[in-house]
Amino acid sequence: MSDFDQRLPPGWKVWNHDDSQPESADAADRRERELDQITGTAPQKTRSIPLKHLAPLLMDASRVSRAWLEDFADDMVIIDADLHEVLLAYQKMLHQYPGGENRAAA
Repeated sequence: MSDFDQRLPPGWKVWNHDDSQPESADAADRRERELDQITGTAPQKTRSIPLKHLAPLLMDASRVSRAWLEDFADDMVIIDADLHEVLLAYQKMLHQYPGGENRAAA
């Protein structure tokens, strides 16, 4: 018992890692991952899925104004350069024709 422990009120104890059970490898790995997430040094979790699976879900979520979609509104997504060019051309086309902007918002 340290001098500091002797000055604590009765029943109080300063936790010391050496006094505890040895931490399992899984618990240690989880703790390290959690600390990495808190500090922002954890690797980003990403998934690749076909656009044909993603687009209908996003369209439906937008149509019914799902709150979770707004939560991710500022997240960056990575798309194929060809798809980006097609989307830019489509956006330009929408703005060139009367009523095009209304269709894009629908």
